[in-house]
Amino acid sequence: MKIKKIVLLAGLSTLAFSPLSAIAAEPMQPSGVLQAVLSNSEKDFFESAASSNMLEIEAAKLAQTKASRPELKSFAEQMIKDHTEASQKLQALATSKGVTLPTQLLGRHQQMLDALAKDKPGKDFDKDYENKMVLTHKEAVSLFDQTAKEAKDPQVKAFAAELLPKLQQHGAHAKELNT
Repeated sequence: MKIKKIVLLAGLSTLAFSPLSAIAAEPMQPSGVLQAVLSNSEKDFFESAASSNMLEIEAAKLAQTKASRPELKSFAEQMIKDHTEASQKLQALATSKGVTLPTQLLGRHQQMLDALAKDKPGKDFDKDYENKMVLTHKEAVSLFDQTAKEAKDPQVKAFAAELLPKLQQHGAHAKELNT
């Protein structure tokens, strides 16, 4: 598992340090990063999806107080609403499968949230939040796409397929905000 995490972090750091214009120009489609790292286990899916939802909600709460652009605050409000709803659905599915969801962010997500928390309110925060929203949605789209195609459990597969379009929409919106 350590190798998988290292590969994931290396892949995500490549995305994080890519020129912003290169990220913004890409359509919000699955990236190969997670496909190379996850083991197709439902456990990986539940952990990553739960952590991703928590990150989106907490980052959006920061954006509501630190962002300077009204459209970012509006986006943040939508992220809280949609990812809270997704978290509730994920929790219901996890409970039905006897899976306990994590209550803390995964390391990569905690690092992103910590970086946002350190940003000064205003333009610096805006840019960092925009970048992280593109990055986190690219990760989530990849995770949900892979799970929708390859999960062995039909309910998990259906859940991922149901939420994928909303994540793709969020990713596209994040890219628009980032131009």
